[in-house]
Order: sequence, then structure tokens, then C-alpha cells
Amino acid sequence: MNAAADRAEWLAERRSGIGGSDIAAILGLSPWKTAVDVWLEKTGRSTDDTIGDAEAVRWGALLEDVVAREYAERTEHNIQRVNRILRHPSHEWAIGNIDRAIVAPGSRVRVADDGGTLLGADGLLEVKTASAYKAGEWGRDGDDDAVPLHYQAQCMWYLGITGQPWCDVAALIGGQRLVIRRIHRDDETIAAMLERADDFWHRHVLGGQAPEPATARDVETLFRSDNGEALEADDELLAAYSAARAAKNDMAYAEARYEEAVERIKLALGERSALTFNGQPLATWKATKPARRTDWKALVHHHWPVPPAELVEQFTTETPGSRRFLLKE
Repeated sequence: MNAAADRAEWLAERRSGIGGSDIAAILGLSPWKTAVDVWLEKTGRSTDDTIGDAEAVRWGALLEDVVAREYAERTEHNIQRVNRILRHPSHEWAIGNIDRAIVAPGSRVRVADDGGTLLGADGLLEVKTASAYKAGEWGRDGDDDAVPLHYQAQCMWYLGITGQPWCDVAALIGGQRLVIRRIHRDDETIAAMLERADDFWHRHVLGGQAPEPATARDVETLFRSDNGEALEADDELLAAYSAARAAKNDMAYAEARYEEAVERIKLALGERSALTFNGQPLATWKATKPARRTDWKALVHHHWPVPPAELVEQFTTETPGSRRFLLKE
């Protein structure tokens, strides 16, 4: 099997359950994707499997072995790859693809017959790389519990699947500082995560119901066009509209505040087309007209010299328009 086929098989297996990066998104902790993104991927509505910046992801993969070896040297732990996707013994939709296992002295790591429990291991290792701009998220030396929440969720998820007591996170910060942090197993947290993930899997993935949008991008993904209805503004949306208007008039330094205010309005609008107050429009978010393109080469090849109108329509494709947000003056 070639590399492309191997990757396709791996992606298909990854879509068969909820993984470590997925649970962070479902819990609203991921900086890169939302529950809607996970839903799109697991239901086959999206083929985009990238997480975060592609360049950063590539360098993270290239440096994984280097960081793992340095971790082993500094801690004097033996580490071992587990080259398979693991599944929770009781919840087959809970999956994990760990970076490394910590080998128990005089043993070797192997997967139990239940498909998830690791035997011959003392713990887990997750390897991360982070920009120097993110150094604050990892604390200072001695801050043993300073780990970004999305990585904490990922580690706890893997501990729940494998039955291990702890997971070390070895993070290379800015390419020149290695920090090692330990996440200890918490059965109460794991149970809560499994309950939330079980609901997501059965209601949204198997049931097909889209999750509630968490960002304006989610809204645009779920509702490519508007439905023509208006939403009457409450006090909170009036405040967001006023903030957006004020920031728009001073975009030189208020762009972030403008985007934050618009985000609140878009989330409230959802599929609706306009925000109103006392019936008067404050903002609109309407889709542009769809773009139509006729494949004339194929059409002429199919029917020459003069194709009938219904055949022209057959060879014409329509691309949905995008939604354009406008604040009313």
C-alpha cells in the first residue's frame, strides 16, 4: 500500500471516532477548530483534516522525534511508539493516537485485547512545539501544572482510553526551551468528558444534527445563505451594534473591538438576514447572488450547433454566494 492509501485509511479510521484534538473542540477549548468543524469532518461534510497553521503543523511533525529523544535523555525514561489508533474498551467511538508510551522498567508496551488499554507502560508522552509568543501559556520553570487547556483535555482523553495514571507533555518553546509538564489522571473529569462526547457522537454525528455555532465562521459554514427574516435587537445586541459603529469610525486602532462586536451580532443572527430595532434595520447579513457558469466546451461537444435551453441549464453549475455583513448608518 502506498503512502497516499495509508493516509486515506488512517483518515477514515480517525473519522470513525472522537480523538484527542476533537474533544478539545467539542468542549470549546481548542484555538483551532470548533464543534461544528468536528461535526463536518466526522459526517464527511468536510475533507479538511488540518489542525492549525499548516507550516507550524509540518515543523511540529518534523521535530517530534527530536523532542521525544531529548525528553527521554533528560528524564531517563524509555519511550516507545504505539503505531495504531487506540479505542476505549467500553466506548468504541472514543479513540486516541498517542505520541509515545513510557515503558515500564524491564517491559515492553503492548495493546491489550480490548484495543485501548496499554500494558507494560508507566505513563504517556505527548510532544508539542509552540511559538515563543505562546511561552506565557506554559508558565515558568517550576509551574508544573501550566499546560494550555486544550492539551490538558487531549492528555486526559488519552489517559481515559489507555488506563494510564499520568501523561507527560514535552513542549519545545520557540525552538530553544524545553518544558516538561505532567497531567495526572482524574477519573471524574474523564467521566464527564466521555458523557459529553457520547452525546456529541450520538446526537450530532450519528443523528446528523448540527451543533450550535460557536463563532461567526460556524454560522457562515452552516448557513451559506440567509432566510430573509429579521431579528429584533435586545439590549445586548444594541450594545454590540453601538460598539461596532463606534469602532468602525476609528478603525485605525479599534479593528479588534469591531470584529468582536460583529461576531456577537452574527452569532445571534444565525440564518436571519437582518438585525432591526423598532422595525428599522441596524445591520444586514445577506447572501450575494449565486455565480452561474456554463461549461460551453462540454455543451458544444454534446450538442452542436445550437443547444436547446434545457441542455444549457444541464451544463450550468451554480456556486452559492457569500454573505455580506453591512452596518446601517
